[in-house]
Amino acid sequence: MKNISIALNQYSSLVMQLENEDENILVGRSNNSLYSSKGLVGGEYLLVGIGGCFSSALLSAAQSSNIKIIGLKVEVTAKISVSLKRLNKINLTISYGYCSSPNEFEKLLKVAEKGCISINTLKHKPLISIKSTTPKIEKPVISIPTT
Repeated sequence: MKNISIALNQYSSLVMQLENEDENILVGRSNNSLYSSKGLVGGEYLLVGIGGCFSSALLSAAQSSNIKIIGLKVEVTAKISVSLKRLNKINLTISYGYCSSPNEFEKLLKVAEKGCISINTLKHKPLISIKSTTPKIEKPVISIPTT
């Protein structure tokens, strides 16, 4: 089984930054917990992951079937349950400007859904574990560079 992982580092009091040399991705949380001035909030990145994964699976399925799709658009929306602090219903709306085989498009959507790791993960309710590897410190140690 192959593993994937990411690492995030604190960027500011409410924002984390992806530890990656090629991308500068910020994940934020504003004081009202719905929008951030720095980057998207985590729930929005979840939707990006779902939409991006589904899109790449769809385009791959089309390419494997020698079907050309131009102007693909995937809109991912979700209802936020504020009291439960989660997304309830996630909807994907797919459109395109051109498809060389429009009669096969619905079949491609089913293939893409089955091939999308993000969607499969959410449908099967993965176990999530959270652990601390940092020792408890009474006062944070902050080093301030001198000029």
